[in-house]
Amino acid sequence: MYSSYQDHELVSLLKSDNVAAFNAIYERYSKALYLFIYSKLDTAEISKDVLQDLFVSLWEKRQALVLKESLKSYLYQAARHKIIDIYRKNTTYRKYLQQLIEHFDEQPHSISDQLDTKARTQEMFEAINHLPEKMKEIFMLSRFENLSVEQIASHLNLSQQTVKNQITKALKILRANYAQPDMILIIVSILLGCLA
Repeated sequence: MYSSYQDHELVSLLKSDNVAAFNAIYERYSKALYLFIYSKLDTAEISKDVLQDLFVSLWEKRQALVLKESLKSYLYQAARHKIIDIYRKNTTYRKYLQQLIEHFDEQPHSISDQLDTKARTQEMFEAINHLPEKMKEIFMLSRFENLSVEQIASHLNLSQQTVKNQITKALKILRANYAQPDMILIIVSILLGCLA
């Protein structure tokens, strides 16, 4: 129905809560945006999540939407910002891992203990990296940024219960599949000490 409409007409209808106009925008741009996002992230699952977040955000901000350029430019710019966010989070993750490895390099333990601990630490960080994206972000904010549940909920625009649930699930996954129960606490406490 709206496939022949110009972008500015669709945006105008979108601002009036028109779901069909939103669907027309999605149909028009989602495939090309997905390919763009995938070309930067090279991971199908995360690319789909970014695309979904992008369109959820468009719908949530529809009434306050101000386009300085074309709708297409706006969508691609929004996609770039989300991609940069993911790169930033991954860089932060690698920074924590590097600081922890450097910390172990400075400790006067025996070489075999040191290698064993470094290997288990690397394994645990890999396990954290394989958590679902939102769960990983919440877990890292909680355990490595030392943010409270309330601060994380506010920062990510989530309920406090959702944050608590995600932290609990992350710990269960890590304890069950990847690390000795005390290893997570030891590693986190060492890391917090070397970041202080």
